[in-house]
Amino acid sequence: MQPYRYEELSWPQVREAVRRDPVVVLPVGTTEQHGPHLPLMTDYLTAALIAEAAVRSLAEQAGADGPPALVMHPVPYSFNEHHLDYPGTIAIDAHTIIDYLACIGRSLAHHGFRHLVLFNGHGSNVPFIDIAARLVNNQTEAICAALSWWSLLHPEDLSWRESAYPGGFSHACEAETSLILHLQGDLVDMTKAVKAMDEVQRSEHIFWDLAKGGPVNFQEFFSRNSSTGIQGDPTLATSEKGKVLADAATGHLASFLLEFRAREIRPRRDFHDRPQPPSR
Repeated sequence: MQPYRYEELSWPQVREAVRRDPVVVLPVGTTEQHGPHLPLMTDYLTAALIAEAAVRSLAEQAGADGPPALVMHPVPYSFNEHHLDYPGTIAIDAHTIIDYLACIGRSLAHHGFRHLVLFNGHGSNVPFIDIAARLVNNQTEAICAALSWWSLLHPEDLSWRESAYPGGFSHACEAETSLILHLQGDLVDMTKAVKAMDEVQRSEHIFWDLAKGGPVNFQEFFSRNSSTGIQGDPTLATSEKGKVLADAATGHLASFLLEFRAREIRPRRDFHDRPQPPSR
């Protein structure tokens, strides 16, 4: 099996990889509080490990033909000023994270890669990775997609859920805690996991849940609705649930990467009627 981690390649290997036209996956997370029971690295750890598992599975299937995808080192910091009331959170300015991600995409495009994916593990990253991907699409010859691990899931992937909807899958919740229990359980202290749903103000229009959020986009300071940093019910989390969740997200991502790699990059067409210069 040939190397599939981008940062482990030498520059001649990168040049050779470009000839295969692999999809390059950049996991994007953040460093922020996840209650008293989960580590600050939760969001970038989930994005990184799911992305790596998906790319590794494709590399194993490809064998000597070379991996159809490469995975990059995760981006560990991002926009999350709304969590700053809890010690530990690192917040990056909105324009900075957009520009930073777009710079990575433009660099990859400069080297000849044509199919790029921003793979997200942090809810508040969604608008920023979307803008960064659009900038790469508009400014380079590459195409760039942005998605989150939970956006790939099907209802049947969550059939094990026990926490209430909406809100049970929100932050440091049954889903995220289960994932970390499976991926790196030594980082979880379940003796400090508490159910925290009653503090959160909800309405018909404003609510957050990884399965399906409300119709209105709204994010205020997190401390206004949680004294623990938790929103949801992590007491229901298990490593077994986390494995089901990780396997589902990994499988769906691998499938998407193959589909996206095959996507044709068609030439642009200009439909303007431009006045012709006067003849002499």
